[in-house]
Amino acid sequence: MNVILRIIIITLQIVIGQLLGFVPAYMLGVGDGWELVVIALGYVVGVWGVGTVAEILRRQFSIDQVVASLLGTFIGSFLGVLLILITPAFGFAQLLMPLTGAVLGYYIASTLYASGRVS
Repeated sequence: MNVILRIIIITLQIVIGQLLGFVPAYMLGVGDGWELVVIALGYVVGVWGVGTVAEILRRQFSIDQVVASLLGTFIGSFLGVLLILITPAFGFAQLLMPLTGAVLGYYIASTLYASGRVS
């Protein structure tokens, strides 16, 4: 049951992250490279927000872990943006780099915090 719940949470993080990444950027009409910043921030808010709500509902909420996961999500998302900027363009899939970085950053930071390596 725990694996199924984790899959549902990750799926929600990806879907909500995508919505919060693209909808504000599209609605605000940002361009000239600034859309990458808006999209990355939307990914951070979506992935971290859904993960935090899930931790609250599962009664595993810890302020320190929430801060660590926010920092990890932020760093992962903006490393994905950096990858977009330094790699040759290969289409829409390249925009998934910040989302992938955000999800990986969230779970790496949470795992490191849970193992006691980050405090």
